[in-house]
Amino acid sequence: MKRTTRILIGTAAAALVAVAALSAQIGRTVKSGPPAGLDLVPSFAEEFDGPAIDTSRWIFGFYDPRREQPTIAKRNLWGNRERQVYFDKAFLGLGVDPFRLKDGVLTIEAAPLSDQAVGAVQRAIAAEPANVRDTPIRGVRYSSGLISTRGRFAQTFGYFEIRARWSGGKGIWPAFWLLPASGKWPPEIDILEAHGDKPRTAYHSIHSKAVKDTTKTATIDGSGQDFHLYGALWTPRTIDYYIDGVKTATLPTPPDMHQPMYLLANLAIGGSWPGYPDAETPFPATMEIDYIRAWRFKDAKPVPPPRR
Repeated sequence: MKRTTRILIGTAAAALVAVAALSAQIGRTVKSGPPAGLDLVPSFAEEFDGPAIDTSRWIFGFYDPRREQPTIAKRNLWGNRERQVYFDKAFLGLGVDPFRLKDGVLTIEAAPLSDQAVGAVQRAIAAEPANVRDTPIRGVRYSSGLISTRGRFAQTFGYFEIRARWSGGKGIWPAFWLLPASGKWPPEIDILEAHGDKPRTAYHSIHSKAVKDTTKTATIDGSGQDFHLYGALWTPRTIDYYIDGVKTATLPTPPDMHQPMYLLANLAIGGSWPGYPDAETPFPATMEIDYIRAWRFKDAKPVPPPRR
């Protein structure tokens, strides 16, 4: 073989390797949207193309923005024994900002709290009623982020989708899910949950008073550290889950899920289910979100925005 030929082949091979690496990074090219043949129309689209998170669409905790304050009690699910506080830049006056926007991608970043931040967080916890301060929330040691459309957008039935990836490691717990606009719990639809130390596994779940809680396990083609599409088609009869347009699970829709629900995406750290970070868990941990979209059935009336 001539040397020039070897050079050309070597250059082509290097290009193919680069393309393969890029493909692994951004995930397979999969068409966004609900399964074909359904009478659905777009109802929500967040592309994260602006210079900052749109606070007319998103809040940063579990509070009702119409009637509650975003206290530390609304910044953690201590029943799960999680170890993070969900911050935004203004919370506690610490300037801790877990959100980065660049090139149309929102990055949620989780990191250990500084000694100063731990002190401020513990003082905020101590000021809460006993039913808050005397819980596992006292063990929080990380900052992270959550976005929620509570009080901004809710919908009954339809198709809901996120394009996302996350970093690996024990105790890393990204999620995309729905909760009732009424503020009552359950029900809950978990479109995506994952554990950082199980890079090829996604979990789909429902929580309900009407039926037994159920979780289905699905295999990711590649890794959760690559971008993939995660979606759910929610109808009065069933909830069908999808990864990259392929149906991965079906669960019956409980009767208490026939009500408007809002969207959440977050990066939790630690908890009874995923376990806790260890010496091998890299920080800062990240969840990157390319977009979040929703579609409603064409004959369904949009849920009007709440009065302020």
